[in-house]
Amino acid sequence: MDKAIVVENLTRIYKKGKESFFALNGISFDVNWGEIFGFLGPNGAGKTTTIKILSTLLYPTS
Repeated sequence: MDKAIVVENLTRIYKKGKESFFALNGISFDVNWGEIFGFLGPNGAGKTTTIKILSTLLYPTS
């Protein structure tokens, strides 16, 4: 089946002063056309960051 979304090794690093932390660390997933999907996880798991990157509101680190 054709893929609507393909994400491979998505990483987003935030820097605050000399410190850096991973909001996303190498996540990968795909969504087929016609599928319904959702993101579940605790606060700080990177759900909003992932959606913002997919909608081009943020740029990934890699």
